[in-house]
Parts: sequence; C-alpha cells; structure tokens
Amino acid sequence: MGFVSSRAWGLVAVWVLAAAVGCAGSDPEAPGRVLVVGLDGASLRVIEPMLKAGRLPNLERLAREGVMGPLRSAMPMASPRIWNTIATGKGPWKHGVTDFAKPGPDGKPRLLLSSDRQTHAIWNILSERGFDVSIVNLWNTYPPEKVHGVMVSDHLLSREVEGRETFSGAAETPTGPLIHPEALAPLLMATLRDAEPLVDFANPFESDVAIAPNAPRKVMAKRFDEDLALARLTVEIDREIRPDFTMLLLPGIDRISHHLWAGMEPPEAYPPYMRMTDAQRLGSRAVVEAYYEFSDALLGKLFALYGPDDLVVVLSDHGFEAGVALISLTGIHEGQGALDGVFFARGPGIPAGGRLPKGSLRVVDITPTLLAWLGLPVARDMDGQVATFLDRPSVAAIDSYDGPPIERLAHDPENANTKRIEELRALGYLE
Repeated sequence: MGFVSSRAWGLVAVWVLAAAVGCAGSDPEAPGRVLVVGLDGASLRVIEPMLKAGRLPNLERLAREGVMGPLRSAMPMASPRIWNTIATGKGPWKHGVTDFAKPGPDGKPRLLLSSDRQTHAIWNILSERGFDVSIVNLWNTYPPEKVHGVMVSDHLLSREVEGRETFSGAAETPTGPLIHPEALAPLLMATLRDAEPLVDFANPFESDVAIAPNAPRKVMAKRFDEDLALARLTVEIDREIRPDFTMLLLPGIDRISHHLWAGMEPPEAYPPYMRMTDAQRLGSRAVVEAYYEFSDALLGKLFALYGPDDLVVVLSDHGFEAGVALISLTGIHEGQGALDGVFFARGPGIPAGGRLPKGSLRVVDITPTLLAWLGLPVARDMDGQVATFLDRPSVAAIDSYDGPPIERLAHDPENANTKRIEELRALGYLE
C-alpha cells in the first residue's frame, strides 16, 4: 500500500522526504486500511440515549455494522497516561508517561514530551514495517517523531504553545516544528484557511442559550474550532498520502464536559453553592449533546474515506462523573463512575451488532487488537491481549517491538511549557 498522489508532481517530492526520514520497507500486505478516532472523555451515559433517539447516525451505523460497548480505563485516569497505554499496549510503569508533567530542574512543572515515552507506540511499530501512517494530535507527540508518513503534534492546538492565543495555522513556533515531515507543513496549514466548512454545523457556544454561569464560553467555542481543524487536517492527509493507518484524537468533548457536566446530572449531585438554575442545567445539557452531534458529524466525514474492507474504530480513554474541582468544574474522571470509556469498531473479522460485556475490553488491549487485525504478532512484553470478538488468524508472538531508536525533530522544551501548563491548571489537572 504505497503513496498515491492526488495533486501536482511537487507533492511527490514531499512524500520522498517523508519516506527518507521514516523507515523504508516493502509495502505491507494488510487486509485493509485502519482508522482510529479518539473522542477524549466520551461517555456511554451520553451516547446511548442519543443513539436510541437517532441523534448520532454515524456512530449508530458503526454499532450496527460492528461492535460497541464500554472500554475499561485504569486509574488514575490522566489522559496522557491512558492514551499512551492505548497506543502502546503497555501500562504506564512500562511506557513511562505517568502524568501530565514532572518537576523540572528548577522545581517547576515540565510537560512530559514524546521523548519521555520509553517504548514504541503503534505508529513506530508500523512505520518500521513500511506502513504509511498519519498521526494527528495524540498526547505527547511533541517533538514530532520521524514516522513513515505524517505526524501532527498535539502542540499544534491553540493556547497550547507559548505565544499563541488563537489558532493561527502556524506550523512552526519558537518550540520548533510541529509537523513531520516539515516540507508538508505549508500544504496542511493552507487547508485550515479554507473557507468551505467541513461539516454543516453551527458552533453551539455562539448561541445565547443559558449554560453554567462560570463556564468559559469563548474558550469552549475555540474547542469546536480546534476539533474542526484537526478533522480537516486528517482529511487532507488522507487525500495526499492515503495512509495505511490513521490515528486522530479529538479533545473537545473532554474539555467542555469538565465545565458543563452538571447539566447531565440531577441537581442534588452537587452542593447547594454549585447548583444551577433549571434553565442553565437544561442549556448545559443541550450544548453537551450538541457537541456530541457535532463530533458525530466529523466522524461521518472521516468514515466516508473508508470502505468495507477497512477497519474503523472510535474510542475514548474514560467517561465522566459528577464532581467539583476548582471553582467551576462540575465534571471529573477520578472514580468508578468514570472508569468506562467507549469503544466502537467495524470491519472484516468483527461481528455485526455485537455488544461488549462490561470489563471485557481494556485500554491495554487496543494495540494488540489492532496489530492482530493487521496480521502482525503481539509482543510478549505488552500487557494487553487481542479482543475476544476479533476473528482473525493468530500470529506467533514476538518478544518485543522495542529496539530501534525513535528519531524526533529538533525542539526547545522550555518554550513549550507555559501556555499548556496554564490550560492544564484551568482544567484541574495541575496544582
């Protein structure tokens, strides 16, 4: 499965550069392409009633054609910790990303970077075997890794890189380049200036509906724009290189749920000083549900790129539960009530209409399952196992995929800290 150019001959040079900095290899004989979309913080408590009401048509089709159910997370449910577990098939004690940040030499928090991950992620495994990969916005992908394909760092988002207050479409900042290969960055950034909307959906935070009084409406409106931009980048990468494996993380559901989750709970779940008016509670619920509908619309655009021989997966790292953090946060993911995320998958080898029993699929099982679907062996040093619902020929296990060093683009970690840390503090992740 090689590169198929859909543009001018100049793009061939871009792909040659990408192949040169990746790991050359023969074209893999995969059964089909793979799409994995992460909806950070998506909860079955929201999704299941909306599915029954017909409000999430793309997820409903995915469930009908394949399997759906809870995905068991692991505590503590810090997103970098869990997403790196998903991407490696190994627990944090092996992959090394245990939190958002760690103390620097001066005692101040320093963001964990891609270089803090101590083991190969699935994109490294596939790159080293000649698969073309597209990795967009996964946690701890700064500095970008020199994959066989494209990597868009999680530091590309607005408010997450020092000196940027809006999504400007800049591919490089004082921290260094944010996209690999660097030659592809101008083309990808140009897509973000395209005035044509990817989906016909109004930003719910630009309405005058009543929501939680302390919720930062302008910040949440940017989350909508950022998810839209990330999906657009993913579509453009698919158009240009038609990757064998795509993995995209959309963070918006998690970010807005921290502020608006009280709309999903009865008033008595909160102390009196945190309770909203009926109008604010109903408005907050309506906006959360609208954001899920928006996310479903983005999924529809991505699903349209894949055929019946391909594997399509949607998952989340955890759910949400009632809780109070800082002054205004009403949604948390710290206890048993948030321990289950979501999982949807369809493709060859996956039964149609299947329902996953609670606890049967864990975050450590995702990478082993993806490898098995692709006909690759699971490593013995992985902590997960292949999902029981998958009907694919087994391949003899290997000891480990770790070994070849992971190359990364040059970076300046000191300039990468301030804005990202401010945002994590605002979400209650850092003190």
